[in-house]
Amino acid sequence: MTGAPTQRSPFTYEHYKHILRSALENGYKFISFLELKDVHQKEQLVCCLRHDCDNDLTAAAAMAVLEAQIGVQSTYFLMLRSAMYNLLSTPNVGLVREIIRRGHMIGLHFDEQCYPNTSPAEVASYVDCERALLSREFGLPVNVVSFHQPSQRVLDNEIRISCINTYDHSDMEGVHYLSDSNTLWRGACPSKLFHERRYPRLQLLIHPEWWTKQEMTLQQKWNQMLRNNFELVQQSLLRRERTYNQRQEIAFIMQRCNETTDSHSSGNTH
Repeated sequence: MTGAPTQRSPFTYEHYKHILRSALENGYKFISFLELKDVHQKEQLVCCLRHDCDNDLTAAAAMAVLEAQIGVQSTYFLMLRSAMYNLLSTPNVGLVREIIRRGHMIGLHFDEQCYPNTSPAEVASYVDCERALLSREFGLPVNVVSFHQPSQRVLDNEIRISCINTYDHSDMEGVHYLSDSNTLWRGACPSKLFHERRYPRLQLLIHPEWWTKQEMTLQQKWNQMLRNNFELVQQSLLRRERTYNQRQEIAFIMQRCNETTDSHSSGNTH
């Protein structure tokens, strides 16, 4: 899980489809994390495709549709404590059910930072509580967990949980890890790795919100996440609140406000 970012590639739907097709054309099979333990033959080419849904379930649902069209199955890791979305709200529950309906699996994306000053045993207990809630809400077993921005004690295997952990050394033994963190690959683009069959067992982490129809800057991608979440809230308000009867537009003006404030401050000599 180390190494400097070495390659930038277009983070568009078209390029993502190219990555998936590269895997299929070169003999890789997309499997669940549960199936990984049954892969014993080194010559078998498999990929555990994983999505950490940090900020935008609209983007996740769009990616689920794209993957289903290509015939690829993946695991969507959902947060109960996202800074951007309420997983249990009616619109987001609907998006998750659409992801499941498309044939994908779900896991828990656990944010350890929400439980400060806890022991490893306490963290494991909170993981089980969140898994149970997620399972009860969507009627599916939740037997795999990914940690959000994993701490050093997670990476050092100091926290042991009662299910599969995508960062656990023994669970992921012999599996190469590759992530699109902050739209940078640490190493080659996955399409190149699939073409070369460089790693017979691969865990590929894709964050749905980084991938868009057209190329965008990081700020534009963040703006789109905010718009998507605002629109879900607005749709819910329009359906449920009689006094909210006029559609609103979200505008991104804070940067200009801050620039104006900074300009005034720099000109103030007092």
